Amino acid sequence: MTLADQRWVLLDTDVWSVLFARSTRTPDARTETWRNLLVGCGLVIATQTKAEVLAGLAINDLGAKRRESILSQLAGTSRVPVTEDVIVAYADLTADCKRAGHALYAKQHTGDRWVAATAIAVGVPLLAGDGIYAGAPGLEILTDSAH
Repeated sequence: MTLADQRWVLLDTDVWSVLFARSTRTPDARTETWRNLLVGCGLVIATQTKAEVLAGLAINDLGAKRRESILSQLAGTSRVPVTEDVIVAYADLTADCKRAGHALYAKQHTGDRWVAATAIAVGVPLLAGDGIYAGAPGLEILTDSAH
């Protein structure tokens, strides 16, 4: 994976789950908007997202067929490993959020900070379904207005 070859977007766990793991019987109204935003983009996830998806599979009995489908989708999604750059970005983001009083600093958002730090470290925008990332220092967020 070479991020310079095309425009890449890092998907937060909620977006990846809606686009690739959600049951078609329970559609999400955001799906079409997100798919339109991602046209022509390479998709990548953080290691944190892979861990969260695997934890969800370990906790929830979704049946063998659905589980295999999700694992197949996960295996086919490019992932950014935790590198020294990601670790430094995480430390800097944590400190910057604390100084700024940003909600992403809160302990319950540790996983979200890892996702954001991954996007910052590799220099790609983040697409997320929740607002916790808004205004996070150094983070580019993909939105309707940014496309």
